[in-house]
Amino acid sequence: MDILIDVSCVLAVLAQEEQRDKIIEKTRGTHLVSAACLPYEVGNALSAMVKRRRIDGEMAIRVYKEFERIPVRLLEVNMGRAIQIAAEENHYAYDAYYVACALEAGLPLYSLDVRMVEIARKRGIVCW
Repeated sequence: MDILIDVSCVLAVLAQEEQRDKIIEKTRGTHLVSAACLPYEVGNALSAMVKRRRIDGEMAIRVYKEFERIPVRLLEVNMGRAIQIAAEENHYAYDAYYVACALEAGLPLYSLDVRMVEIARKRGIVCW
């Protein structure tokens, strides 16, 4: 089974946050799919952690290499649809990228972002 996963879940696993084990368990036996922006969002989050001195540059690189080992199939984003969703919801395009990909691919969405889940469910997407 394929599921579309967003950056919040990936970062929770990489940062070993409290939801980590739940995410791993729920995604076990599935094929992970995500929006093509995922690697850039992970990189941006890691650079923000360096900027806030939560981790250093070497750790950020190690964590990114760990991310690269996660098998995730990346989907191109239908930008027109994503921008329309962002505009309709008065929300960020980056979140709309995941919603648009879930809609286009007909996949359930797994996110820790409450607002993204609300937007997705409003459009008939099954969310975990």
